[in-house]
Amino acid sequence: MYYLGFDIGASTIKAVLVKNKKILRHDVSDTPRNLRGLSEVIFKMSGKLRQEAGTDKLGGIGIAVAGVMDSSRSKVLVSPNMPYLNGQPLRRLVAKKLKYPKIVMEHDVHCFLLAEKAVGRAKNLKNVFYLTVGSGIGGAWMADGRIGFGSHGAAGEVGHMITAFDKNGTFDLEDVASNKFIKNSLGIGFSEAFRRAKQGDKHARQIFGDLGANLGVGIANIINIFDPETVILSGGIAEAKTLLLSGIKKGVFKFVISPQAKRTKIIFSKLGRLGGALGAAFMAEQC
Repeated sequence: MYYLGFDIGASTIKAVLVKNKKILRHDVSDTPRNLRGLSEVIFKMSGKLRQEAGTDKLGGIGIAVAGVMDSSRSKVLVSPNMPYLNGQPLRRLVAKKLKYPKIVMEHDVHCFLLAEKAVGRAKNLKNVFYLTVGSGIGGAWMADGRIGFGSHGAAGEVGHMITAFDKNGTFDLEDVASNKFIKNSLGIGFSEAFRRAKQGDKHARQIFGDLGANLGVGIANIINIFDPETVILSGGIAEAKTLLLSGIKKGVFKFVISPQAKRTKIIFSKLGRLGGALGAAFMAEQC
């Protein structure tokens, strides 16, 4: 059987066609800014990839989405970076659009972690915290080999961890350690900032260093709370790992309480940008 996986992010939608845990085909599209446009893009991407599989050989479709969902995984309750999804019964809408009932939906970072556990760097690990860093920051955790969802299915939202507050308001981890920080600091996106940093632009390199240090504080908080054996990082911003890692490690060493936990491994995923879609396809296979 073939399985389709979609990863709906704030910037792009990734789709994969999977068989025997291997990606046969994939597609990437910019994320529309409204629900109707999103449905149309998913419909077109699905049709393109399903040509090879054939409807009768399609075992299921999985959707990974950035946002908080209800416990039944049918409705998106809140999607901070895609507010037009707030309160929308996305699973039902996609099923109706695709005229295909066997659809499952899950938080995107849970799907990343599922793929990492199946075929990636978490394959032989039991206690892991997984972070995606891009337009925002998402998290997922695994204890004793099982992914934790929390009482309301919303565990892992560390991007909204409050890192500072003053008379002007509060700042969460996304404000100081995602693409938002780069945009606010340099007035340009990640790709251009990374290009400048690689060419030796001192200001750009300093911003990446600051971002790494900020992210290190967030990771230190995570380690103090969850005590994982490894923290795995992924997402677009992970391309700049050589500029980030020093600051991350300094934050971890300074703020983690346990002397042993200060040595927690910080590693980067090798699954690439399709990891969330791959995990969504695996999820569809399991259901």
